[in-house]
Amino acid sequence: MIESIEKGRKEDGNRSIADKILKRLHDLEKTVETNHGRWAWELLQNAKDSVATENERKVSVQIKLYNGKIIFKHNGKRFSEKDVRGIINQISSKEIEEGEETKQTGRFGTGFLTTHILSKVITIRGILETENGDLYKFKFPLDREGKTTTQLIPEIEKAWSSFHESATLITKDYDKDDFNTSYTYVLDSELQQEIAEKGIEEFSQLIPYVLTFIPAIKDVTIIDKVEETEITYCTKSHSDFLEQVTYIERTKNNETENIYILYSSNDKVAIAAELLKDDDGYKFKNISKIPKLFCDFPLIGTENFHFPMVVNSFYFNPLTERDGIWLKGDTDKEVQENKQLLLSAVDLYKSLIEEIAEQNYFHFYNVVNTKLPLISEKYLDADWYLNNIQKTLRSFIIQQKIVELEDRKEKGKINDIWFPSKNYTKAIQQNIWQFNYDLYPDSVCCKKHSYKWSSQSHSNWNELTYSELVSDLSKIGSISKLSETLKKDEYETYKWYNRLCEFLYEDDSNVALFARNAITPNQNGDFKKKGELFIDKIDSKELIEILQLLGDDWKDLLLIPGVGKGEYYVKKRSDIAAQITQHLNNSRQKDEDAVKAISLLSEWFENNAKESKEIFADLYRKRAELFMNTITDKESLYKVMRSKTALSKLSEIAETLETNPALITELKKSEELDILLSDFNVDSVSEIRDLLANSRGSDRVQVEITPDILVNLAITTPEELEELFEDKYMSAAFKHTSTPNAEMFVKAQRLISRAKANVKKHLKTLPQKYDCSEMEDIATTVIGGIKKEGLEIQVVVRPSDNGEVIVYYSSEKDTLDLANTELWIDNGVGKPKHLTLGHILKKTGINKIPV
Repeated sequence: MIESIEKGRKEDGNRSIADKILKRLHDLEKTVETNHGRWAWELLQNAKDSVATENERKVSVQIKLYNGKIIFKHNGKRFSEKDVRGIINQISSKEIEEGEETKQTGRFGTGFLTTHILSKVITIRGILETENGDLYKFKFPLDREGKTTTQLIPEIEKAWSSFHESATLITKDYDKDDFNTSYTYVLDSELQQEIAEKGIEEFSQLIPYVLTFIPAIKDVTIIDKVEETEITYCTKSHSDFLEQVTYIERTKNNETENIYILYSSNDKVAIAAELLKDDDGYKFKNISKIPKLFCDFPLIGTENFHFPMVVNSFYFNPLTERDGIWLKGDTDKEVQENKQLLLSAVDLYKSLIEEIAEQNYFHFYNVVNTKLPLISEKYLDADWYLNNIQKTLRSFIIQQKIVELEDRKEKGKINDIWFPSKNYTKAIQQNIWQFNYDLYPDSVCCKKHSYKWSSQSHSNWNELTYSELVSDLSKIGSISKLSETLKKDEYETYKWYNRLCEFLYEDDSNVALFARNAITPNQNGDFKKKGELFIDKIDSKELIEILQLLGDDWKDLLLIPGVGKGEYYVKKRSDIAAQITQHLNNSRQKDEDAVKAISLLSEWFENNAKESKEIFADLYRKRAELFMNTITDKESLYKVMRSKTALSKLSEIAETLETNPALITELKKSEELDILLSDFNVDSVSEIRDLLANSRGSDRVQVEITPDILVNLAITTPEELEELFEDKYMSAAFKHTSTPNAEMFVKAQRLISRAKANVKKHLKTLPQKYDCSEMEDIATTVIGGIKKEGLEIQVVVRPSDNGEVIVYYSSEKDTLDLANTELWIDNGVGKPKHLTLGHILKKTGINKIPV
């Protein structure tokens, strides 16, 4: 052997090692911000790999953080000679021949250099097993402080010297379960201390996934001497839990909690997502900040890979920095392997979601992210991913019943639900959700999840926008139908509508929606486009009604006051006057509606003479002729004009006849009253009053029937008066000779109707005492269907205009004979009064009642 050549060969080898280490450390310094936690994963990976070839053995890990140093320990398998060479010379001991399988994720390759981000000097302690089976314990420093190759080469040699010097033969058994392997890093700077603390924080967040994916890791304990805490993570199994759910027990200072991981796997791939558990079931946690790809350990940097769940595969081919996987290259074997693994993950996801969709799992919006991965195009074949991963996932997800609804226990399909556009702010989304929920409550998800679902939406989802909301309103068509849809009364419906308009007008761009869509109500409540409507400056219901009778309903084109916003054209009285004039000049003026219109217009002329001359100049001049031309029965008109009865009385009779057409027939029978009155030998109506007053004595005086008597008796027709005289007591009280005229009956009817209406109205103002929701008329003066303090009662009503009431009808007497009956009176001036027995006794002076 030529010693000089051998020495040169050795120097070349050390130089190559030094160059490799320096380049790697140089690259690491540029990635400190994104590599805070990788040191922990590399050390954990080495711990796991130490037992990879022993199926039954599991490894425990302990991390101790001090103020100034950090120690990583494990109780895995001892070092091999290849391990020691790999850790000093930085050559991976995982290197295998082509086609050879391995269970090691990585073992002291370039990845181990990333732990130098904590410190350039590491103290390594462990047990070595040589090729001949001897065991040595060792402890030596690994120093990578050199800035140049020349400076670093001696440190490599020094590491070897220190190793050999520390190696001590073990001559007796040792505890294999003890933490025999450790790595100690001195934290010389605040930055190194910060990197250690952030690394542990990241480690703590992701270790439940790692423990789920790697059964070979039994438990991990983190002892923080700075914060004085000790936390242990340990995988548990329990028969009470569903097969898909694994739970990790987390014990902090003797207080234990469970971390739940939903997990599904096949031979090469696993998917997982963290859950929260409560009495209702499991809820998916937000995983947006979790790396989506694991190669047993997290590939830090894949947080934006955007797969719905976390995907793990030992068989992934990661990038050098372990921040992603290769997915670009049609012929590259590693790329093809990665693609197949992702396709397998899609199948796992579909099977898992189908299995749990209708079980007690909730908050699925956290596991439906299908955006394209946000990674460099150097590593991603975007077209392949879109066609094979994204489209497949989206087509599947949209059909699943995974959306929680507001008022229903079962979940709905995404394809059947509408979601506020994610382009809006959260406040706008919440408003759009609320208006849509008011209209179609089964078409939206529950409110508190709406914003989160919207953030995951894409073009295939039903999107709620301003335009969609306005389109729905336009299809409803009117305030009345909107009221039915909302299940609100008209007043509340208009309040809702005004809130919607205020919301829409907050965005100036929505002004155009009112022009393009029929959503503004006219005075008939029908929705119209903004350009079809006018502001109502007519301010006259009478003129609008007149034009409506003439066949032109301007309520269709007039805005309801206080509804429309923005600029509108105006309709004034002069406009409607011109329209009425045009119709009357062109109409035959003979049909019933036209006659009524002219009658109302004539009345309007009388009440608004000055304005009529201005806006109805032509019609006003010929108003008499216009009115007379509507009357075909001139003979009847002349009779009215010759009548000595005041027009006001004739008007009152006409109004009563209009509401009770049968009254004419009844009045024709009034001639028969003369016969009935004569039977009682009554000469005048006044004698009937005397007869009634002395009805119990043999010397009673018959009185003449007056309008007041009819009111007191509640008699409104000649037939009822005829029945009165069939009663022997009443017949003796009233004279039969007087015949009430039509006016007397009309007055009786009017006063009785008024009294009954006033009592009804008054009882409704007493809801705490009287329930009038099922009120109905039982007889002329009897009201039923009323509940008083929960007990059904009946009410007899009488006018008391002249200060007295006569109870005659058997229906009234029968009713008053019931225990739950009240007698109410009304004089048309004050509030109706309840006529109690005590009041009757006081007024009549009766102090003796036969029983």
